[in-house]
Amino acid sequence: MPLPAYERGITRGALLAAPAGMRLSEHSTAVASSDHDAVAALIRSWEFKRRAGFDVPDGAPVPGAEGLLSKRVLGIRFSEPIRVVWADEHGFGYETRPGHPVYGEESFVLEDGVFTARSISRPSAPLWKLLSPALLLLQRRTHARYTRIVDAEAAGASAPRRK
Repeated sequence: MPLPAYERGITRGALLAAPAGMRLSEHSTAVASSDHDAVAALIRSWEFKRRAGFDVPDGAPVPGAEGLLSKRVLGIRFSEPIRVVWADEHGFGYETRPGHPVYGEESFVLEDGVFTARSISRPSAPLWKLLSPALLLLQRRTHARYTRIVDAEAAGASAPRRK
């Protein structure tokens, strides 16, 4: 079955619907202006994904850079090949590459005082389609974790500094 086509970088902005054959997931949280710099620095780096439990590439996300994300689930290490499709002062987005459990794109954006984790995806192969209920559950939990990470970073940035 051919993979559905989508425009690279599509998750950079708000979406009303996912491209045909794909699922849209979006989680957002407000970020106070006083916390903007700390949260922006966090989501412009792989540190954000590391805090979500992933092993991440070295260096900052740079458009065109390919890398490998990996995570252990139930003692099994899953490798996720990716390619960064955009990165700027507001965050970054990457597409999945062959060998990733899902086909699609994910982004992390901070604009107008709102952090948003957004993805479009579908299982990448018949095996993953069979396991799609588990993939969906893991994806939902991970996206909820992203907003908790941002909220924690904002809380740390707002905390009074001790001398």
